[in-house]
Amino acid sequence: MNKMDLLKQISTRIAQLRSGEKWTLSIQDLFISRADFQSLSVFLFRESEKGSFSLKNTDQTKSRFGHTSLTIIKN
Repeated sequence: MNKMDLLKQISTRIAQLRSGEKWTLSIQDLFISRADFQSLSVFLFRESEKGSFSLKNTDQTKSRFGHTSLTIIKN
């Protein structure tokens, strides 16, 4: 799967969430490298600034860019 397909699938899944619903993405579930996950995280953090969803770093001991999972919460 190429990166654009992955972004489209994730964007579609986020759009399908109901208000207050959560979805956790992890590097293991997506079968992508840590570098790709960090790039995806940057993209999602920027998209979350638009206000339709928020993100929670689920790896409490990691820095923003050192995590391996994110929880998306639909606003």
